[in-house]
Amino acid sequence: MDTYTGMAIKEPIRIISDLHLGHPSSSLADPAQLLPLLSGPSTVIFNGDSVEIHLIERRKQGFINAAALKEVCAKAGTEPCFINGNHDPNISEMDHADLADGSVLVTHGDMLFHSISPWNRRNSRIMGQAHTEALKKLGPDDFLVFEKRLHASKHAALAIEMHKVPLPRGKLARVAFVVEEFWPPWRPFQIFKCWWDTPAKADALARTFRPQARFVIIGHTHRAGIWRVGERVVINTGSLMPFAGSLAIDIADRKISVKKIVFDGRQYTTGREIAEFEATQLDA
Repeated sequence: MDTYTGMAIKEPIRIISDLHLGHPSSSLADPAQLLPLLSGPSTVIFNGDSVEIHLIERRKQGFINAAALKEVCAKAGTEPCFINGNHDPNISEMDHADLADGSVLVTHGDMLFHSISPWNRRNSRIMGQAHTEALKKLGPDDFLVFEKRLHASKHAALAIEMHKVPLPRGKLARVAFVVEEFWPPWRPFQIFKCWWDTPAKADALARTFRPQARFVIIGHTHRAGIWRVGERVVINTGSLMPFAGSLAIDIADRKISVKKIVFDGRQYTTGREIAEFEATQLDA
């Protein structure tokens, strides 16, 4: 049995991420659409960016949306655990979870990039500067503490809360999101580079802070997939944002199952299994 802020995490566990509930471009319009997806496991871990609370103008509704997610979990008969992401950096007290006797590390993944979101030129500059300042405040001992480093990255994510950020709205919000993602013309190359670098960065993170973890489960970059880096497996659960693809990960009885998330236009549920692993540790 694993623990999360003093609470027992009971198996079976399901892990999803990057719902971005409350973002105009998210395909999730109503938390009730998740009811089939949340039904079955004893615990659902929301691995970051579940709701939009990093900007002050979205914060009140963001916490209302978080409460709505908890209500849907109650209807589904599952216990929710929220891990902080860069869009919800203060939704809980948890920045990561160690599961399956330490063989699985779960964290959002924003810590992998110093500027948090290097594909976003405006916000990455603000957050990168804040991250630098947060790291400077850490002493030599704290710099090597995983929890302290994660906290510094969440502090950086909050740096944009007081800045005016243009938000797409209305029926064309998703179109505006896509245009923003691919403009200026070189931005797609920045995104592709981040996608390319992510598995190696996740492996380096685990080698530094959780060398026994054979599996690293992240989100953040919105690119769903499974990568092998040496003996380690990196799994990204993707996102409910446009063009992302999304995965759900189930953990029970030392088995890790990776399944597609399917949306039928009304509700989300799990689809076919695309991979299965045994949850074993690496020799640290």
